[in-house]
Amino acid sequence: MQHLSDEQLIEIFQSNKGNKGQIAFSNLYNRYARLMLNFFYFSLHNDYNKAQDYVQDLFLKILEKHNNFNNNQFFKAWIYRIASNMCIDEFRKNNVFRKYQDHIKSSTEIVTLNPETERDLRRCITDLNTEQRSLIVLRFKLKLSIKEIAQIYECPEGTIKSRLFFATKELSKLFKI
Repeated sequence: MQHLSDEQLIEIFQSNKGNKGQIAFSNLYNRYARLMLNFFYFSLHNDYNKAQDYVQDLFLKILEKHNNFNNNQFFKAWIYRIASNMCIDEFRKNNVFRKYQDHIKSSTEIVTLNPETERDLRRCITDLNTEQRSLIVLRFKLKLSIKEIAQIYECPEGTIKSRLFFATKELSKLFKI
């Protein structure tokens, strides 16, 4: 099978003809694992361990989504597109996290509000959508940790951080001291 093209190998894997499908996938893995490791290594700031994890995640995605491959395209372009999208997602996640951390650092000072200002703040909080209002109350009024809120919402901590960032950003638009 080593003499077959990438497209022929993925076609055999897609049709999953017994042991041949596994052999075809192994051949694709052997052809691309090292290339993808190098791609992730350089794309993810020379983090070898992260690059290895991403290679495994990439091939898991291919296993799960192999039927999404269009036989009229090149496999090499398809696998690099998936890998590139994975890197873009990582950069977005890091960017949101960094913005959230900067926002939290800048908002840690204790502010004493007069009764009228506090009333205005409460009104602005009630103007937020339900999820944003809930997140603000859980985090800042009830002083729950990000981890505890993530458990309540049954989602990753990064998701809660991102949602809190946007909730506080929206609140700051509504409430100007």
